[in-house]
Amino acid sequence: MAKKHTETIDSKIKSSWQIISRMYNSQAAQYGGSIAIGHFLLNIDSEDGAYASEIAPMLGMESTSLSRIIKTLEKEKMIIRKSDKTDKRRVKIILTQKGKENKELAKNIVRNFNSELENKIGRAKLEDFMKTLNEIIHFAEEKHKILKQGLAL
Repeated sequence: MAKKHTETIDSKIKSSWQIISRMYNSQAAQYGGSIAIGHFLLNIDSEDGAYASEIAPMLGMESTSLSRIIKTLEKEKMIIRKSDKTDKRRVKIILTQKGKENKELAKNIVRNFNSELENKIGRAKLEDFMKTLNEIIHFAEEKHKILKQGLAL
């Protein structure tokens, strides 16, 4: 008997992330933020900043898709933009003090959830789960490379 769509690995991963994302958004909303803002802040080095072109891939986005988040963070005075001295097209995102504080808040929310999850499920189960997810990611990346080359498995 075939599995229902909701019983496939990819649908479980997707629905899990959607539920976790809603939970994070609810928490972030209490502070006037969103999960997108939290993820963005978490991917900027607190001292050196980061180029938008470096942040985008970490968020699974194109650099051009970041403009709305960057504008919001700039308006909220969480970041400043600095043009590269040698290449004016490259813009470095630097956290302000407010941005650093919000980054710490986002870190704490993520750490608390992970800690609560570990207490509920257990470290060994979570470690096995992470190993399994890494294997799934590796398999999907390899399959993507092959398909990109026009070959079939």
